[in-house]
Amino acid sequence: MKKITDKELDTLETEELVSRMDEVLSSPYWQRRGNDILNLNVHSIYNSSVVKKFPQTFQRKVVYKTFGFLLQLLYTDFSTSAKFFQLQEHDKEDSKQLYSAARNQWTVVSSRIAFEYFMQLTYMLGTGEEFKTGKSAIKKYKQWLKIPENPYTYFSISAAKAMEFDRTKRTPEVHASTKLARRILLQSATEIDNDLFRLINIFKNQWQFVLDIANEREPNGWAVGGKVEGDKEWYELWKSKDHKAISTEIDKLFSNPQ
Repeated sequence: MKKITDKELDTLETEELVSRMDEVLSSPYWQRRGNDILNLNVHSIYNSSVVKKFPQTFQRKVVYKTFGFLLQLLYTDFSTSAKFFQLQEHDKEDSKQLYSAARNQWTVVSSRIAFEYFMQLTYMLGTGEEFKTGKSAIKKYKQWLKIPENPYTYFSISAAKAMEFDRTKRTPEVHASTKLARRILLQSATEIDNDLFRLINIFKNQWQFVLDIANEREPNGWAVGGKVEGDKEWYELWKSKDHKAISTEIDKLFSNPQ
């Protein structure tokens, strides 16, 4: 892939732009650095029946949002497979603790960015409008999920789990004193917080269902991510189309996430 200028990028036809995006996402570089290729691409959204109905200018916004989301998944996935390189033997424990904290903090922040992209992208696919918020993106997204006949209500339980992850792991990292500072004093130097990787797994498991809805198909299963409890039950409730019960459950999920 050759280097181009800002002007050249902006003058690419959307089809050419999508191909360039997918070339980045499928680069063998990811595998050479120890990652599995996630097999995610922008073309799958660009060619979906819903996106094809949008005006061309909005289609371009959707593909940029899709690329941002998928690239963020790769960034987060990349951080989870980073290797620890042992230094001097007497440095091993302290170095490992600092390495683990640095990697975990990036995973937390990167996962939040992926969550933002996911909310924005699904909202754009479902409404044909950009996702503009005031103080709370999650609050607006929750209210949108509660709209009757909104197929993206399917993702309510995953969004609630993402919110739980975000509130317990991310917010202090960015806006105040870090919880990691205290955590590394409590843990063994070699201890790994596996739950820090939950959010990225949630979103990787959602992609096929995003594509289903974007192609005006009903997902034929539930997306298990993080804690399995409640996923099947939520799917069955969503299938029931009982809007009152669904709305009540969404309020419960977002006030007390599973």
